[in-house]
Amino acid sequence: MALKEDLKTFPDLSHHSFQHPADSQAIAALHKVPGLPKVVKFISEHSIERIILIEKVSSNLRVNAQQYPSLYKQYLKMAEVLDVKKLPNLYIETTNTINAYAMGMENYTIVLCSGLIDIMNEDEMLAILGHELGHVKCEHQLYKTLAYLISNFGNELIKQVMPVVGNFLSIGLQLAILDWNRKAEFSCDRAALLATQEVDVVASALGKLAGFSKRYSEEFNVDEIEVQAQSYHELGDDSMITKVLKLYSMIQNTHPYPVVRVKEIRQWVNSPEYSNIMSGNYARGTRQLAAAERMNYTVGTPRARQCPNPKCMMLCPENHNFCSHCQTNLREGIFVCVNCRQQVEQTWMVCAACGNPLQQSAGSLPQ
Repeated sequence: MALKEDLKTFPDLSHHSFQHPADSQAIAALHKVPGLPKVVKFISEHSIERIILIEKVSSNLRVNAQQYPSLYKQYLKMAEVLDVKKLPNLYIETTNTINAYAMGMENYTIVLCSGLIDIMNEDEMLAILGHELGHVKCEHQLYKTLAYLISNFGNELIKQVMPVVGNFLSIGLQLAILDWNRKAEFSCDRAALLATQEVDVVASALGKLAGFSKRYSEEFNVDEIEVQAQSYHELGDDSMITKVLKLYSMIQNTHPYPVVRVKEIRQWVNSPEYSNIMSGNYARGTRQLAAAERMNYTVGTPRARQCPNPKCMMLCPENHNFCSHCQTNLREGIFVCVNCRQQVEQTWMVCAACGNPLQQSAGSLPQ
């Protein structure tokens, strides 16, 4: 099936057409976590993304038309199918770790660990590439970078940003980031399915993350994984203690359990949502919010920062660094008065157009 010519492509595909609802809800919950804007500002100002890029360029091999060209050809095809217009740099890291990850704030980098590559067949590698490109398509860059940093530096990162209340905020922030990170994987498993258009291939790739041996590769049974997933879901149905233990066992995980992911993607392939996308009936481009929807959005600050993305134009709290809707960097966004929506300057005490105080808390946009 690898690189078959009849793969459907999805021109101008919007991630809103396949994004898992748990992913969207977790992103909304993240915006309510105290201290998050400070952490984002710290990472941006200290060029942490650039440091990570230097590490990858110096320590890993970049995949391109000259380096691992067959893998690069697969990568280009998956990007074409999912309509990823700005292709991230792709690297291979030599390690036995079974993992792949995407990160970056202004630009994306995708890294494939050699341990993961070596247990996947050619078709399954398409699913892995489609999954990682799904993070790009869903604009997960900001929070994936945070998840990467927190998983590597944890409390130390938060203490650097907020030394007085760092211990208190660190726990809540880490748990919120990890909770979102797990749920974001479901969206990208859907991207892998759209990219490969073979649910058994995606299920097989996910199953190998749970347990795989080359010695017994011929006995690997994908169907049995779904049976195991059902057994997991039934655990705790009659015991509150077991339910609590299930929650506790995953609370520090960066990814959901692979057997659960297999069950999720098997269900989605039979959904009307998937069928509509495959028939060409899907949301295109960045979803533009209706005027009424924007007007009812609670900003929470007297000034708003307007998203500079012409397809979005969302009004965001002035202390946010990235648009809460499309994740566009707000650096170039103008300031507007929440009351009258006229442009204002950051230093103004009151709005020159309507006299609205700009140094006090504000409610939602007027209707």
